[in-house]
Amino acid sequence: MKRNGIAFWSLGFVLCLITTGLSGAQDLKEMIQQKVAALKQTVVMNQQELKQYSWIEKTELSVKGDVKNTKLESCRYGTDGKVEKTPLTEPPEKSDKRGLRGKIAEKKTGEMQDYMERAIKLIGRYVPPSPDTLQAVLAAGKASLSQAGPDAIQLLFKDYVLPGDSVTFTLDTAGKTMRRLNVSTYLDKPADRVTLAVDFQTLPDGVHCMASKVLNAAAKEIVVAITSSNYQKLAK
Repeated sequence: MKRNGIAFWSLGFVLCLITTGLSGAQDLKEMIQQKVAALKQTVVMNQQELKQYSWIEKTELSVKGDVKNTKLESCRYGTDGKVEKTPLTEPPEKSDKRGLRGKIAEKKTGEMQDYMERAIKLIGRYVPPSPDTLQAVLAAGKASLSQAGPDAIQLLFKDYVLPGDSVTFTLDTAGKTMRRLNVSTYLDKPADRVTLAVDFQTLPDGVHCMASKVLNAAAKEIVVAITSSNYQKLAK
């Protein structure tokens, strides 16, 4: 029977708290090891399950609060294991400004595109989570568990890719599913902070998938908001 690995993980965490009482640091360490093992299994399972689906992504790019570009794409996994995207909207028209103003505008656009490409490439090192990296952070003693309100728990990984970064998984103990994934990282220096917030949904057959994703590059006042919808199982 198909069940979401996150459901087992979340329920297991609550039961473990009740039965063990966390008698000491060793108990906590063992519990974290169990949860990371379950998380690694969930990551692999969901990636495999999602290869059977197609979905629609809406992406909005905002700069200083103004929406500069919106696009729709049909998405699915290719045979190489990477997501293939087919545009459903026409690309934005290029500016026809000429002279010095045109060159300045073109330079700013190029710089912004380069910055966003770097930011997206960086975020790609965090999402989807790497089972090997999760294990490495755990082995380094930089993973921890905490309560996040009356109906939620968190699993936090520090120094995941860069010194001072973090990845946090939030689970809804009532619904027994993962609620959110948060990434806090940076590009060239810690002051150049880049954050990512991913909200999840569970499909009718138990597959866990992304509902929305917001990338915030505060230093440049750039926000990329992605909404995923219309998940459809591919015909065999």
